[in-house]
Amino acid sequence: MNAMSNANARSGAHTQQQGDIVIKGEGVGKTFGNGSVVALEGADFEIKRGEFVSLVGPSGCGKSTLLRMVAGLIERSSGKLAVHGDTVKGPRSDVGLMFQRATLLEWRTALDNVLLPTELSRKLTSADYDHAEELLAMVGLQDFTFTFPSQLSGGMQQRVALARLLKTGADILLLDEPFGALDEFTREHLNLELMRIVADVGATTLFVTHNIGEAIFLADKVMVMTPRPGRLARIVDVPFERPRTAELQLTPEFNALVAEVRAVLGDH
Repeated sequence: MNAMSNANARSGAHTQQQGDIVIKGEGVGKTFGNGSVVALEGADFEIKRGEFVSLVGPSGCGKSTLLRMVAGLIERSSGKLAVHGDTVKGPRSDVGLMFQRATLLEWRTALDNVLLPTELSRKLTSADYDHAEELLAMVGLQDFTFTFPSQLSGGMQQRVALARLLKTGADILLLDEPFGALDEFTREHLNLELMRIVADVGATTLFVTHNIGEAIFLADKVMVMTPRPGRLARIVDVPFERPRTAELQLTPEFNALVAEVRAVLGDH
């Protein structure tokens, strides 16, 4: 079974199990500096299997902190946080994290960068190489398999990073402003690609952004954060059907929802 067949199978399984709670937070809080800095306070939320959830708010409101707690990279200070029903106590193999910068190894080709997580955990097989090539094709880089990062644009490097993330096999994807450093045209194009890929693999996705329009366009629901100390001000359902096109962002309904989320941010 090839990568796309595997993806479709996972997507079908996700459809059958839609409604399962994959990530659950109850009163989640985080302080730094012996409690003197409150980064996040009292966050209650649930993310269902296969949902795409955006986390939006001003700088310093705790968005990335919450993402890293879900990833198991930092410990929460208060509350409860569970993934697949298990209390988060550290990094998990079923949770993958992607940052704003691609952080590719310059001396490795695109293919070798995608293979890196697998190579670090076990000996590579011919099936791994085939899978990595299929993933590069999935992100539109089938002609750049043996190209080095210095020869790729910023958007292409992020595509390699996304393929590397998918190669881990994680069914929960945590994305921390992955396209924030890119120009607007490239960013919009990669948002469309991201929606397509996430739908193909049936992943549960938590996406951090400062951009309200981007948050709404990508998501099934938007978690709106207040300024520090970060609190979850509101969870906004996004009613637009999928698949979505860029033209959705020009509709009165879309812009009304952008205004609603902006108003929530402005109230805090």
